[in-house]
Amino acid sequence: MTPAGAPAPVARGDPMLEAADGAHAAQGLRIRLMSQQTAEYTTPPDPAPDEIVFDLRDLSCYYGAFRAVREVNLQIGKGMITAIIGPSGCGKSTLLRSLNRMNDLIPSAHTTGEALYRGVNLYDPAVDPVEVRRRIGMVFQKPNPFPKSVYDNVAFGPRIAGFRGDMDDLVEGSLRRA
Repeated sequence: MTPAGAPAPVARGDPMLEAADGAHAAQGLRIRLMSQQTAEYTTPPDPAPDEIVFDLRDLSCYYGAFRAVREVNLQIGKGMITAIIGPSGCGKSTLLRSLNRMNDLIPSAHTTGEALYRGVNLYDPAVDPVEVRRRIGMVFQKPNPFPKSVYDNVAFGPRIAGFRGDMDDLVEGSLRRA
């Protein structure tokens, strides 16, 4: 018996055809495929050296003397789906922000170790952090607008990228699509 409000169980065989409750058939398939993918990708093969996009070597992130991320060693290959999972406050966002040098904007923050992007150390003094942020984007869980108008927020990216077309048309089209 299924508890009230719980998805109906998916029968053995083709889950789309044999689901006990048709309303939950697609959900059951999605869950089953995710668990199969998780099992397959738990220990992925090492990527070929020319396919490594990120290579973190003993990367630690600090806020002042507090070490928020401790000696991470991780390789992420081209096209590899990677999940960073952990409880609130464990350093997931700090680690992600270190990949495009957003932590540089926090005065007390610094990193040790290496964060290589396609073989280039992102923290090498010769690397321009603004160029890093152009190449490595971030999508936040919550909207994070600049303290500007909606128009200026939408136009910000195209402006810094050198867009030379009709900005009004681009902004309006982007807002309509959104």
